[in-house]
Amino acid sequence: MASTVSTARYLLAIFEVDRDEPRLTAAAVARKLGVSTPSAHEMIGRLATMGLIERHPLRLTADGMSTALVLSTRRRAARRLAHDVLGMDGEAADEEAHQLAATLSPILGRRLTDWYNKQPADESGKAPDAPATPAE
Repeated sequence: MASTVSTARYLLAIFEVDRDEPRLTAAAVARKLGVSTPSAHEMIGRLATMGLIERHPLRLTADGMSTALVLSTRRRAARRLAHDVLGMDGEAADEEAHQLAATLSPILGRRLTDWYNKQPADESGKAPDAPATPAE
């Protein structure tokens, strides 16, 4: 699991950019996160050292993908909890969800995702916690 909120932010950004854009680059990750390209390169180097990404070409390793999928699920569950249960507005719920996804213990993370998976979907079949913007 990612060890810091920053690590989690980058893994999720890499996961999302890789899914949404034809070519994964450090510049695209920097744009997604609103940071400088040199900052993105620095963190990408750390993630590579941790074995979570490969640099050439830039992509998640199997461990990185597994971690990103867990974080993504936790983030959706945490957003639903913050928004639907605790009554936080969309932007505040998104921010809290990012923090929670990276810092939950494995036990609490599993419990939260189990709770989330038991929640009813809306009429369209989608979970009602989807953010208003595509950035999630």
